[in-house]
Amino acid sequence: MRRSFSPEEGLFVSNPAAEQQRPLRVAIIGAGPAGVYAADILTKAERDFEVSIDLFDQYPAPYGLIRYGVAPDHPRIKGIVTALHKVLDRGDIRFLGNVNYGRDLTLKDIRDLYDAVIFATGAIKDADLDIPGIGLEGSFGAA
Repeated sequence: MRRSFSPEEGLFVSNPAAEQQRPLRVAIIGAGPAGVYAADILTKAERDFEVSIDLFDQYPAPYGLIRYGVAPDHPRIKGIVTALHKVLDRGDIRFLGNVNYGRDLTLKDIRDLYDAVIFATGAIKDADLDIPGIGLEGSFGAA
C-alpha cells in the first residue's frame, strides 16, 4: 500500500488511486532548475515501478529565472540551460506551461489526479535577513 503525507492532517494517509496498476503520477510545481532536476532524478532513480511526471510552471516556457531573469548569453548560464534542455528533450517528462498553482491548478486537483507532488517554486521575493550591512549599496537579493 502506498501512503502519502498530508500536511493538513500531519500524518501519512493511504492513496487509493495509487493502488492501481499504473505509473506513479507525480506533479512538480515549478519548472526552474530545482523542478527540472527533481524530475530528472525521479526518472533516473532505480525503482520497481513506472513514474509519470508532469512539470508545471506559471511561465510559458521552462527553466524559470534562468530563462527570464538573467543574461541568457552568459557562458555559465548557457551551460546550465543546455543541461536543463537535455533533461526535457528526452521526452519522459511532460511540461505544462502557463499554469498558475492556486488558480489554474489547486491542491484538490493534485490530490485527485496525482499520487505525489513536489513543490519547487523557488523564491518569489527576498527574505528579510538581519545581517549587518544588508541594506548597503551593492547588496542584492537572489529573488
